[in-house]
Amino acid sequence: MEISTLTIFLLVLAFLIIIYLTYKLTAYKKDLEWQKNLVSLRARVADSQRAGIKGKVAETFAPFLEGFPFKPSECKFLGDPIDYVAFEGLDDRDIKGVHFLEVKEGKSKLSKHQKQVKDLIDNLDSEDVTFTTFNFKSEED
Repeated sequence: MEISTLTIFLLVLAFLIIIYLTYKLTAYKKDLEWQKNLVSLRARVADSQRAGIKGKVAETFAPFLEGFPFKPSECKFLGDPIDYVAFEGLDDRDIKGVHFLEVKEGKSKLSKHQKQVKDLIDNLDSEDVTFTTFNFKSEED
């Protein structure tokens, strides 16, 4: 039984076409999967951005929230790494203390740098210079 050159050529060509079509099918499936995931990815990014913006707005208006431990007029917004410095007695022109204040929503935790600042201030062992965390509940909590 003799296999002609044409038969070998056609078999190799058919094999290459099968490999090419398999590659294209795999690429098409990956593209479909990516497009399916793109919708949920965009939604997650948007949710994350909204949460970040909401947190920044909440930090800015925290002195006006119920339970805030200092007078809004005595607080100066820093934002990073600590949200506020409160000068107790500033309104009366008799400063009795300086308080560093971090605003957190829900169960948020202090960052590494915020913990370092807290530890430094706590080590001063002074009632006139303190570090305070103000936790507030969001609507979702």
